[in-house]
Amino acid sequence: MTAPKLLARMPMPRAVVRAWDRGSIRERGLVLAAVAVVLLAAAWTWLWQPMQADSERARRELVRDRAALAVAESQVAEINVPRQATSATPGGDPRVAIERVLGERGLKPALTSMVVKDDRVLITFAAIGFDALIGMLDALAKSDGLRPVEATLTARVDPGTVRAEIALAR
Repeated sequence: MTAPKLLARMPMPRAVVRAWDRGSIRERGLVLAAVAVVLLAAAWTWLWQPMQADSERARRELVRDRAALAVAESQVAEINVPRQATSATPGGDPRVAIERVLGERGLKPALTSMVVKDDRVLITFAAIGFDALIGMLDALAKSDGLRPVEATLTARVDPGTVRAEIALAR
């Protein structure tokens, strides 16, 4: 469809139609070229620029999301390591494991009592350093899969020491 036919179908004010009819072919071509430039500029402003901005934002988010995924995967790997170590641990006598760890850490004299009841081992310390207790529990969890399932800690007069009653189980 030619430009005059297209313009004839569009409702336009009479002044515009008269100016179009009076214009030469060269003037009409310049007007059409100007309209095309304006349309291209509008398309660039309202379509191309937002698409480019969204693409750049999506690239930044992709990098951020990949970094977050890598962190999450490493955390999952860290969480699964103790489970694998626990499942691979033989189900030997827990008293032997506890005595071994206490001996390694020099905490045997602090142990007040050790009682095996059902599938739990109940240990009591009249006075033990909190840091030493946490280290011992960590060592038992990592090496033998014994974890505290119940604990009562009472602060002592000496700073950093507690009375501890702990139930351990696999």
